[in-house]
Amino acid sequence: MKKSLHIYFNIGNSSDIHEFLKIAATKNNVDHSFIEWIKVKGIPRLKSIDFENLPSNDQFLAMIEIDEYCLKSEMDFKEPEEVRGWIITIINSIQEYANICKQLEVVQ
Repeated sequence: MKKSLHIYFNIGNSSDIHEFLKIAATKNNVDHSFIEWIKVKGIPRLKSIDFENLPSNDQFLAMIEIDEYCLKSEMDFKEPEEVRGWIITIINSIQEYANICKQLEVVQ
């Protein structure tokens, strides 16, 4: 996702998301609504995920790998909106994927 964000916003590099947002905000012709979504929804959603306790089962990894594959397939940037959409989808889905897999573990 970091690489796709750098390409989407035409940013060479950044050390973290906060530096990235500062740089992106100074660009001309930037997607301000996406920057706002990252600040208001994306970062808080990522912070709410307990990355230390995500499932390590095959189902969870497969869900993440499918999203990663879809994002990578859009990295030619023929449709930049698709890249943005996949970044939003992945951020929104990680916790849902974890919850689904944890429920499956309980059932099994």
